[in-house]
Amino acid sequence: MSIPADDHRDDAGPAASSSDLPVAEAPQRHDDPADAATPPPVPPGGGTASPSPPGPPNDGGARGDRQEATGGSRAPGRPSAPRPSRAEQDEGETVEEISRDQFSFLIRHSTGNANTYGGHHNTALSLNLGGSQPVEFQWTPLDAGDTQRRHRLYAPVSDHRSMADGLTTHHLVVVVGARGTGRDTTARVLLADVCGGDRVAVLHSGGTGLAQALAEQADRHLTKGHGVVLDLGTELPAPATLETLALRAERIGAYVVLIVQSAGAQVDALSPYAFRHSGPGLKEVLQAHLESALQRHRTGHHGAGDCPQHSLGEFLRGVLRDPRVDDEFRANPPVREVVSLAGTLAGYLHRPAEELGQAFGAWRDRLHTQAKNLLGLGSAPDAALGPHQLPLRLAYVLCDGLPLSDFIRAGTLLCDEVQRAETREAAPERRVLDLVIDQLADTGAGVAAAPDAGLADNPRRVRLAEPELMSTVLDVVWHGPGWLRAPLLRWLRTLAEDRLPRVRSRAAVIAGLLLRHDLDSVYRDLVQSWARDTSARVRQHAALALAVAVEAEDSWLTARIDRQVADWARSPTPQLRDSAARAYGTLVGTRDVPRTLQALEALGGRRTPVRYASIAYATAALFLTPGGAEPVAEALARWVRRPDNDASPLRHAVGTLIVLGPYTVGLELPFRPTLADQAMASHERETSLVLLWRHALLDPDYTKLAWALLEQWLLAGDRDGELCLFLERFAPRVLSTDRHLPRALFNVTRMVRQNPDAACARRVLRAIRKRRT
Repeated sequence: MSIPADDHRDDAGPAASSSDLPVAEAPQRHDDPADAATPPPVPPGGGTASPSPPGPPNDGGARGDRQEATGGSRAPGRPSAPRPSRAEQDEGETVEEISRDQFSFLIRHSTGNANTYGGHHNTALSLNLGGSQPVEFQWTPLDAGDTQRRHRLYAPVSDHRSMADGLTTHHLVVVVGARGTGRDTTARVLLADVCGGDRVAVLHSGGTGLAQALAEQADRHLTKGHGVVLDLGTELPAPATLETLALRAERIGAYVVLIVQSAGAQVDALSPYAFRHSGPGLKEVLQAHLESALQRHRTGHHGAGDCPQHSLGEFLRGVLRDPRVDDEFRANPPVREVVSLAGTLAGYLHRPAEELGQAFGAWRDRLHTQAKNLLGLGSAPDAALGPHQLPLRLAYVLCDGLPLSDFIRAGTLLCDEVQRAETREAAPERRVLDLVIDQLADTGAGVAAAPDAGLADNPRRVRLAEPELMSTVLDVVWHGPGWLRAPLLRWLRTLAEDRLPRVRSRAAVIAGLLLRHDLDSVYRDLVQSWARDTSARVRQHAALALAVAVEAEDSWLTARIDRQVADWARSPTPQLRDSAARAYGTLVGTRDVPRTLQALEALGGRRTPVRYASIAYATAALFLTPGGAEPVAEALARWVRRPDNDASPLRHAVGTLIVLGPYTVGLELPFRPTLADQAMASHERETSLVLLWRHALLDPDYTKLAWALLEQWLLAGDRDGELCLFLERFAPRVLSTDRHLPRALFNVTRMVRQNPDAACARRVLRAIRKRRT
């Protein structure tokens, strides 16, 4: 999907932009213990390999105890060697574990965070894992009064009538568009029209594959005569998944509206369910909400004689004719900002006409004014802030969307850092307990969002009325009191080592937002040290920070970041090259799949003693990007034919096979691996896949995972007749070489014994036995 080169003192070659930033300081080391390795991927067709238990995913730690090349267990009575430190692991003694959970986590956080705090260049990924996935939904009914209010003020989008007809006919509509276009209101209005305002609910889940999971769990979550809204984030459902979900909703008599965040998705491929949501006319939105605000003002503060209806009409018409409205709307602000503008303009009803321009200025600066007052830095702050209120309020805003428990811990840590900066003494024991959380950011002040039944509240979370306040507060803090910079950076380094993945990724998001405001300083003082770190987990933070910065839609900033990642890729430092690969697996790389594949191929060809999974993860991310499957398949076909040595992308191609192997075509073919489906349609793809499998089954670092994955494919063949026929001739091609045949006879025989009903595996076993004779 540059900043200066990090270190070209050791023959790195010429920098793309050698004068952009100062020379890097030495990276910080984090020699924390390695994370436990995760089990092999979940099988497409079930089988003996069981899914990973619920809980936080593997965070990129290396494998502690290397298994033998054949995947055998440790000899009885042999003492286990002590687990090496993360620093030793990342220096090349062991291999970073390939993990489906880790890959899904990276994809979800890199795209989700960048899109949530970014712009409109969103990337939709299609993640389909075979079999039933352990996705849990939270069903929350919406307030009928709020739904009716939205319906009354709704400004229809251009395709509203087609959407309404489609929902009535198919019981399913997919609303595809960018954040800020009023997608949620459109969804609620559509459902209220067919079900009634008191029969609309929201489904919420933090998992992946939500459309597929809802289709599988339709009887549990759909009710006759009721409608549900489900936000899929950046996941683009497969056409067959939508067809199945529509049929099940129609059978039940329920109605479903799915929301997908993507500006580049091909909605024609999802016909007749998907519709592009470009947003309503902003003037229509302004008119509806300004008229409503004026009517509330009239009924709440004046009698009919003091504020006649015709004066409201004249004011409304004057505002709509004002050329400054058109000037504001040229930037295409989000719908919620237009609603905010309407509220600001209503306050100028009884003021002289020449003062109306002040309303636009006040609205434009509202977030900066609000941020300064919230932090006690404005000309008219709320009140004298206590010793801990400034860091706690800052942490509250920066923890938008996180559970309050995370905010309390993060806020305490920021209080510690600020206290040390102010007094150079240890922080006191009591910080958050000195403050009532509900008073920290009162909803009436416009900082915290008003309670919304559509949001999951278990656990209770921090919710901002305007998410843009997060970036604005950072701008105010970074360019305001200079003494806050150092404690803020120390706090981010601490959060980057938190025990919870969501807190660690938030540190990277905040760093990415800071990069938008001060690229040079934030890169030099924080992101560069992350990119050089000996921990693969910390290096992932550098990649995510760059992805969030790229989503600012600033061409100058994006060009600098592209050059910086290219500099990392050319560096002689293995950690920097690994950081470049991780960045290419985010929105930094998915914006241009062909160009990124060339960069990854060059990275894979660099001779290095360090083995990471980053290139495999990045290549898999490109494969799952719309339009990326074919270019990636062509690249893998090239890579697998390269020599097998340390300066070859071959082993990264093998890693990509292990990552992508569990992913299936979708609900129309729920057990067929996507890679197998490609090979079934093309002899050239089949030949390349044979070569990949041969290398994977012999590679000492991947052999155990490869045999487990092959077992999953064979078990999936029992649930897909065409796949079984394909595997019956494909697997013997892979397994019948002199080097593979002995292992194949042992492993496939084991599979048959452990799965007596595995007909596909039994057929393959007979075929390879014939080849042996």
